[in-house]
Amino acid sequence: MFDLEIINAQIVTSTQNYQGCLSVENGKIAAISERPLRQARQTIDAAGLTLVPGMIDQHVHFMDPGSAEREDFIHGSSAAAVAGVTAVVEHTHSRPVRSIESFDDKVAYLANRSLVDYGLAAHIFPGDAGKLKSLWEQGAAVFKVFTCDSHGVPAMLNDELFQALSEIASFDGNVLIHCEDDNITAGNEQRLRAAQRSDNGVIPEWRSIVAEQVAVNTVTFMARLTGARVTVAHNSHKLALDIIARDRALGAKLYAEICPQYLFLNEDMVREKGPFAKFTPPARPSADAKGMVEFMQNGSFQILSSDHAPSTAEQKRKGSIWECHFGLPGIDTTFPMMLKLVSEGTFSLQRVVELYSENPAKVLGLYPRKGCIAVGADADIVLVDMHKQWTIKNETILSKAGWTPFEGTTVTGKAQMTFVRGQLVADNGKIVADPGAGKLFAR
Repeated sequence: MFDLEIINAQIVTSTQNYQGCLSVENGKIAAISERPLRQARQTIDAAGLTLVPGMIDQHVHFMDPGSAEREDFIHGSSAAAVAGVTAVVEHTHSRPVRSIESFDDKVAYLANRSLVDYGLAAHIFPGDAGKLKSLWEQGAAVFKVFTCDSHGVPAMLNDELFQALSEIASFDGNVLIHCEDDNITAGNEQRLRAAQRSDNGVIPEWRSIVAEQVAVNTVTFMARLTGARVTVAHNSHKLALDIIARDRALGAKLYAEICPQYLFLNEDMVREKGPFAKFTPPARPSADAKGMVEFMQNGSFQILSSDHAPSTAEQKRKGSIWECHFGLPGIDTTFPMMLKLVSEGTFSLQRVVELYSENPAKVLGLYPRKGCIAVGADADIVLVDMHKQWTIKNETILSKAGWTPFEGTTVTGKAQMTFVRGQLVADNGKIVADPGAGKLFAR
């Protein structure tokens, strides 16, 4: 007797689209059939709904413990579950994981705080190279590196970056790198401050396209030299992707990450909205944003993430454009905004599943346990109403931020039911499980 049978669903994976039924036992997919088996304690008739593997967001900042006034795991993972995300990798800048002790302490703290499964990123600071293997073996999901001083995290400059990548390559670790050249951003800031600039236009001039491109070029070349597996985080511009493609073609183990803010926002909006569009690298000119959508279509990106880095509206308004927090909330809206593009015919749901579920699972070493619909996989399942039209509103955001840059956007397609290892955690926009339903995942 199965625990659950979902019947009459339209099942979509990265490569398949078919009508079928799915049976769950002990948190795993136990059977996939053309017709109902009628051998389950609970049956859900999913007629009219689409069944996809749960989304996996490898780049979120739940700030917990740390800056929990901005976000915490209960709010952030609740937002994830309602949106159709069943696993996340969390990076906390204010209290970064840099040792086995800090990793273990955070695991213990989070034991009953997540609605979805999660992994923890470990930050690499200057001086940390040589101590990374033990942290990887302890269970770190990915290492996080900055090439510029940002968010309170110091830059890893070239010598130490090369040493760290060489070490990570020696045990086939995985690293996510924020690419902005520290010398260029610092020089830009010095000149802008000397000119007494405090308008919103300082954001794209300070965190310039050139700063991003120079850092991406350095990182991808080092990845090729060392053999490290590197994801270049939140790419904002075509040339960055050209650089990544060049070194991928030459054998580097590289993955390009895209976030919705680079598809839907642009530099004009940054200048208009200021603090509420302050993130880095920033949104680029409108033509570049349109180009990012084309690159999603042609395979230039391998990973979709939210880079959920929320602040409350009050925090965003605090201080000048220089002092207010970087970052946008995004875990609530990333999958819905992708469904909007699917409904418009921009690309297929299969492509979204590939970028936001299957590929992250593969890069994180979770596939085929997660990121797919297959017998033996975790029953991380989302039932989606592809025809549901609705409007994103600030008042429905579950993140502690309580706002979204996509306020007022009409979307077609919405996650209706989210299951984590066979347990229903979100139903029609409501959380129906207790914190602790989500567990730390292991490779």
